[in-house]
Amino acid sequence: MTKHRKNKTASETINPAAAPGSDKVDKPVAPIAPRVKSKKEEGEIKPPSGPVRLWNFFKDAKKELTRVTWPNRKETVKSTGVLLILVAISAAYLGLVDSVLSWVLRLLVG
Repeated sequence: MTKHRKNKTASETINPAAAPGSDKVDKPVAPIAPRVKSKKEEGEIKPPSGPVRLWNFFKDAKKELTRVTWPNRKETVKSTGVLLILVAISAAYLGLVDSVLSWVLRLLVG
């Protein structure tokens, strides 16, 4: 009776024919064709000039703005409320730290 192993070695998993003691031989792997460079990579195509680049930027910006999902009024009010609360908490904390540090400095300096 033979036991089946759950964990196979790397050579058995990748190519069972190449397992130790096997008479089968791997076929040679065909070489990978070299990557063909585009005309832009070879430098045959010049990049656009300044005004053309600026125009392309604005066209792309307009296209991106059409993809934005804008929040509705309820989400905007809720986010604004959370922001104002966090700003108030931060201001109170920084004001308290400033008061304590100025009090300590007055005690040290006299």
